[in-house]
Amino acid sequence: MLVAYTEQNKRFVLNSSIPKTTLKQLRQMERFYCPQCKEPLLLKIGTFKIPHFAHYSKKECEHRFSERESEQHLLGKEQLYQLFHYLGLQVEIEPYLSELKQRPDLLIEKENRRFAIEFQCSPITLQRLKERNFGYKSNGIVPFWIPKTPNKSYQKGIQIISLNKQLQLFKMTVDRHSYIMEYNPIVRQFLYMTNLMHLYGNRFISKVQVIPRMKQQFPFYIPKQLTEQEFKQYFILFNRVKHNYLQSVLFVNKKGVHHLLLRSLYELRLNGQTLPNYIGIPIHGSEHLKVSPLEWQAALFYFLHVTKKSLAQINQTVILQFIKWAKLPETNFAISVVRDYCKILESLSIEHYRQSIHYEELFYQLYSHFLAIKTKY
Repeated sequence: MLVAYTEQNKRFVLNSSIPKTTLKQLRQMERFYCPQCKEPLLLKIGTFKIPHFAHYSKKECEHRFSERESEQHLLGKEQLYQLFHYLGLQVEIEPYLSELKQRPDLLIEKENRRFAIEFQCSPITLQRLKERNFGYKSNGIVPFWIPKTPNKSYQKGIQIISLNKQLQLFKMTVDRHSYIMEYNPIVRQFLYMTNLMHLYGNRFISKVQVIPRMKQQFPFYIPKQLTEQEFKQYFILFNRVKHNYLQSVLFVNKKGVHHLLLRSLYELRLNGQTLPNYIGIPIHGSEHLKVSPLEWQAALFYFLHVTKKSLAQINQTVILQFIKWAKLPETNFAISVVRDYCKILESLSIEHYRQSIHYEELFYQLYSHFLAIKTKY
């Protein structure tokens, strides 16, 4: 905690610019109290962590507000506060919102709107995240979650990255443009995983960008969409991974025809050489189906083959039947992804999996899909 109340009921905020000698003198002269439970607090002035407040003994509010903060969380919270103060914003650190019984790391007020900033350094469940967001939104507060940058070294530019399930919770989407904004308090910079394209599992293609802390803005910088040339790099990389993935399934997988992809290819009489280029293409949000695009798209054609349905007959009901048949996640997100794939097939005038499509036509259809623009085809 960086905030406490004095015996005079004055709000006191710690910051790293206050000399430790001053804080040690203050600790001898003043008593501090928790803004929530009103119990006495200990002002800790250590060697490794920045000065902070802590309860003398475990309290309910300590559990509720995750008081046992790491050094990076304390640092990041203070640095973000300094950034917003520098930008001339009305910002408060660790305000207690009594109507929500929540305490965001930071609260910004701008143009009669309130924004909660949460710098997330510890794991959080999806259920807890939804509860916190519901509380904020139901009270007219816009939440922003900023995860701490993982302890990895990233190069700037287009590359394959791995995003664990925790990081994927913080994904933001603007006009089909998915990205994750992270912050690293050690090097004082924001790291953006932009233009996310799912490959398989936790693997994505991304364009990694870095913004120094004091170059950030509010509302936060939104990364630009890919140029046509950048999307070509994505597509080449995607197809290379798709080829390698298919080879690994064909030659390494031990499930044989019990593997959905192998079974689909076998029943459709397809192999690596005869596989149409529109089976196994990137679709926005494909990670919601939990398998590679190649696997679920081949399975869709296999499902149509088994049920003797045509692509023209696909509707919401048929999509749901397919998802259940293929044992894919039965969510609205998954349904939407399959529907988008069917729309692309329709735009390409695909009626049967034996048809062929020129690479260029497929490329521009996908480019328009990811950028939500009109294609020249």
